[in-house]
Amino acid sequence: AAVALVVGMGVVLGGCSTPAPEVEKTPPVVSQAPSPTPTPTPTPTGPVKPERPADMDRTDEVGAAAAATYFLELYPYVMATGDIEEWGQVSMTETCELCTAVMGHVEDYVSSGNRYVGGGVSVDVLKTYALDTLYGGYPVDVKAAQDGASVISPDGAVMEEEPAEVSELRVEVIHDGNSWRLAGVSNDAQGS
Repeated sequence: AAVALVVGMGVVLGGCSTPAPEVEKTPPVVSQAPSPTPTPTPTPTGPVKPERPADMDRTDEVGAAAAATYFLELYPYVMATGDIEEWGQVSMTETCELCTAVMGHVEDYVSSGNRYVGGGVSVDVLKTYALDTLYGGYPVDVKAAQDGASVISPDGAVMEEEPAEVSELRVEVIHDGNSWRLAGVSNDAQGS
């Protein structure tokens, strides 16, 4: 009805011989509030700790494969940050030479001020074996692709460099009744 009323007035006024006075339209004043300045999102400044997979709650072959993958993906985070708390908890240092070596390297890097850069790891599980009743753990064969890595001194000099590498590894994991533990890592993988 309102639209019809306005159109009808225009027709009626348009039929008169006296021209309608022109009304100057003033532009509407629109107050613009200053747009909020976006708050910058902090970006991580170092390696991000891998997310613990939910399958690690399982105590079977699936849990073993998830644990093996997680432990290898945790390695570059530990090396780069010096955060060995979880690594120490999951490592069976009496059987795992890699576990002990990683903790030793991290302690050396931290005490000397050196930094470990790069070395990201991605893991593909090739085969998970049944529980080995002799030692109570699961052997898991994996293909691990590791990015190149460097050790940088406090003055920025490159102390060590390792090229990118792909390896087939045997990862031995044991569930101790509470959680998964890393019992060893070797080059004994049988392949797929």
